[in-house]
Amino acid sequence: MKSFAPSAMMLSVAVVSALVLNAVPILAPVAAEALAISPEWIGYFISIVYVAGMLAALVSGNFIVRYGAIRISQLGLALCSLGLALVACGNLALVVLGAIIMGIGYGPISPASSHVLARTTSPGRRSLAFSIRQTGNPLAGFIAGLAIPVLVLLTGWQITLFLVSALLIVFIWIAEPFRQELDNDRIPSSPFSFSQVTQPIKLVFLNRDLRELAIVSFVYCGLQMILTSYLVTYLTLEIDISFVAAGFALAMTQLASVFARVFWGWVADRFLSPRKVMVILGVVMAVCAVLTGTLTSTWSFGMILVLMVIFGASAIGWNGVYMAEVARVSPPGMIASTTGASLFFTYLGGIVCPSGFAFVIMATKSYQYGFIIFGLLALVVSLNLLFSKNNGQS
Repeated sequence: MKSFAPSAMMLSVAVVSALVLNAVPILAPVAAEALAISPEWIGYFISIVYVAGMLAALVSGNFIVRYGAIRISQLGLALCSLGLALVACGNLALVVLGAIIMGIGYGPISPASSHVLARTTSPGRRSLAFSIRQTGNPLAGFIAGLAIPVLVLLTGWQITLFLVSALLIVFIWIAEPFRQELDNDRIPSSPFSFSQVTQPIKLVFLNRDLRELAIVSFVYCGLQMILTSYLVTYLTLEIDISFVAAGFALAMTQLASVFARVFWGWVADRFLSPRKVMVILGVVMAVCAVLTGTLTSTWSFGMILVLMVIFGASAIGWNGVYMAEVARVSPPGMIASTTGASLFFTYLGGIVCPSGFAFVIMATKSYQYGFIIFGLLALVVSLNLLFSKNNGQS
């Protein structure tokens, strides 16, 4: 199998699985009206998905070793498809159940990808390969932003979700030919035990490299979710930008991150260590967050767009380098388990930090302090990574 085939396969799985997470928030206003609930409830839906995904990622390592990364990816797509279909049924109880099932399906996708890419990619290309794979989420966001509204207008929100659900089934079939070669390292007799879940968590706490990376990913993911969740509302309500223009600014952060993830992966392979690239990204996203918090209506839209492009390239562009570095410092044979444990803390940041941001908004009656506070937090953890005693080993 050609060397690019595993990367292409895992990127495809990442894109179609991330479509599930992006489709529901986009059509939330229409679906919420049909369900007779407030559109703001989409935040609870996403939280349910991420909590389930966080736990599923944590326990996925042994399943990947036992059944193979491709088979677990196929199972994940099947669960995402089922969860989305339940959401499309239009019953509130099924929507909650669908969110849980979607999260369980989505959680193991990244650990499975890390397992495949670590085996099939040379160390000199690892950061780039992981970064290309990590473009899946912003690519899915870009595709969903273009396609979902059109499909909703043409078919309605429920049929749209069923169509996305069917697309995932198609990719389960597409992935099957890859299984024989990419799952040839599976160990069917690998036993299950509770220690196989707790051991990776203990390893993250005890291993200084993994612990520092987990802390960094907690904050970086939190700032990423704050940016993507609150930017449109902030620009519309406090900076007095039109809804369409604010949506375009958000789209530019996603598009910039697609190219940035590949660029930063290339830099981490050729010029700087992954940890140093993570430090640079943290400093840049911190500066952008603080500047975002100091925006006023006197800024031109062009200046705001430039700021958002840089913000997106850093706050949404770090993931590939991070995943590659976790794989590099993981013990042999534990990449999937360690990635799952690390993602537990990453997803936790994506849940906790936006809630903290909402608390700041309620306490200060302003979005600006939230961006400044979490920007400074990103600066603190990135500088800690810079001055770590272990930095020289990377």
